[in-house]
Amino acid sequence: MNILVCGGDERSVILARLLQRGGHEVMCFCLDKAELPDGCRGVSSPVEAEVVILPVPAEDAHGLLTAPLGTQSCRIEHILDCAGNGAMLIGGGISARIKTAAEQRGIKAYDCMRCPEFTVKNAAVTAEGAVSELMGKTKTALCDMRVLIVGWGRIGKLLINKLSALCPAVCLMSANSEARALASELGCKAITPDCPPELLCGFDAVINTAPAQVIPDLRAFKDSCILLELASAPGGIDKKAAGELGLELAVLRGLPGRYAPESAAQAMLAAVSDILKGVVS
Repeated sequence: MNILVCGGDERSVILARLLQRGGHEVMCFCLDKAELPDGCRGVSSPVEAEVVILPVPAEDAHGLLTAPLGTQSCRIEHILDCAGNGAMLIGGGISARIKTAAEQRGIKAYDCMRCPEFTVKNAAVTAEGAVSELMGKTKTALCDMRVLIVGWGRIGKLLINKLSALCPAVCLMSANSEARALASELGCKAITPDCPPELLCGFDAVINTAPAQVIPDLRAFKDSCILLELASAPGGIDKKAAGELGLELAVLRGLPGRYAPESAAQAMLAAVSDILKGVVS
């Protein structure tokens, strides 16, 4: 098939290589800062293609193509205009706006985040990357730290699973009573967002996975507490409040592309293959 890979990070570069090796004709747009794989052709503007692949996530905070390895900004609607009627659009976290724009142009949009295997693998790599990031930001061993995980989604669950083996003092913050009960069964403490402030002052690190603001007040944490934001924009940690309090905040999006791009690209390839085979609707 004729495939246009648009934007993204090293995951996109590796995915292009894997697709080319699979016998597809691959063109790359907004990847001009990268060294493209042999057999893949770089294009300076969107072109017609049977399949258009967007990155994970597809859009940045400004509604533009996520393209850290590109030298230009591009609206996804422009890519759709060039793709041609009947093309397929595949990406991660495709918004309702982009789905509507695709449909208006006779293009079927598929979100790889609807592929269970992909979302679990992506979450697992994100969790591993978060643990690695935390270890790099402290001089204290994980076994001596108290870590608060905010949110009980895929990443939150996997973080608790991975950290519990390294850090005996892991705690979940969730408003969901079932989530707290499950965390307790896993040997972790669990608290609610409206817990007394004195329960928060002892944590050495907070890792947020919730897409909405769950932590009511950052003033309860000690000055040395490290804050890691994993959730999609705008995130669940108040950046302004963290800055005013002098708390260290690291916004860690795109961790799969930074820590395990090969694994992340393989997962994306599997999702793309399932979509092309009609396994995912």
